[in-house]
Amino acid sequence: MVPEAKPILPGIADKVAFLSTRPGVEEVVETHLAYVFLTADHALKLKKPVCIGHSDCRTLAGRERAVAKEIWLNRDLAAGIYLGRLPLCWTVRGLQIGGDGPVVDWLVDMKRLPRAALLDGMLRQGRFPAPEQVDALADRLIAFYRRGMKRQPPRHLHALHIERAFATNARHLRELASHLPRPAGLAVLGELAESLRMLRPEILSRERDGMVVEGHGDLRPEHVCLIDPPVIFDRAEAALELRVVDIWEECMFLGAECAMAGYTALGGRLADALIAAGIEPPSPLLLIAYIQLRLLTRARLSLDHLRDRPPSCRQNWPRKAQHYLDAAAALGRMDGDAVARIGQDFPASE
Repeated sequence: MVPEAKPILPGIADKVAFLSTRPGVEEVVETHLAYVFLTADHALKLKKPVCIGHSDCRTLAGRERAVAKEIWLNRDLAAGIYLGRLPLCWTVRGLQIGGDGPVVDWLVDMKRLPRAALLDGMLRQGRFPAPEQVDALADRLIAFYRRGMKRQPPRHLHALHIERAFATNARHLRELASHLPRPAGLAVLGELAESLRMLRPEILSRERDGMVVEGHGDLRPEHVCLIDPPVIFDRAEAALELRVVDIWEECMFLGAECAMAGYTALGGRLADALIAAGIEPPSPLLLIAYIQLRLLTRARLSLDHLRDRPPSCRQNWPRKAQHYLDAAAALGRMDGDAVARIGQDFPASE
């Protein structure tokens, strides 16, 4: 007896083609981990069936869990934006959102945020936020962190993540150093290793003092929308350790990213708001080390794109990685007034 053939289910290319051609779709944005399909007022996110770092979405069950987790994690800082999940089904009429066939994937359903209010887009256009917009962002973040300070994360997880992140960054950057325009910039790795070793007692002390919380985990301009009230979306979902941060580390890296895009005022204004709220800063040396580590992580993630098959935008990623390395080196040359001047000596974006 000939066994019954299994049905051939649609692959990722079929799903992207279907979702791209739905009525009203204006734009398709591809990220490292997902495709986002934009209509006038909605965004649908389809996660790629890949395993990268802590994120394993190779199976349908894995993607279902990731979709549910993303919606749940973003309820605090993006309330009302994440609408829920939608099943992508394989029916007798082909792929459909919903329907009576088996579920072959899950979609994140979101309201589309106004492009003109996205912080990264504003900075690319040379438009800087008004002071009251930054103050509203600071208020939103501080309220979020205050809630987090009531629930302490697992002991020493922050210090452990710093060690792991540094080791991963150092290994990957050295493996791919030949692609960098100026590999000598990797000297910052040795300097940061010594700083982190010396600063470990203060890192642990910050945790004991409640300055380490479960935060956003990926607070960068591309995840900030300055509507009223501000929305901060796309929290790091892959692992808890990615979201366990020192409050100042997270906020001042946002300031650093803005400074690299030419807007140097945000870091200082956020710092003033944190101090006024009684959230004590770390020492200038620790703050510098925190941001250097994050800059190196961005450099490493940029170079890691060269490991893709096929590599994406091969010429762009090494330049971007070098830019983050140069910023890390510039930060290491700053004096003790780092809180007030964070990022002002960074090289401008190309």
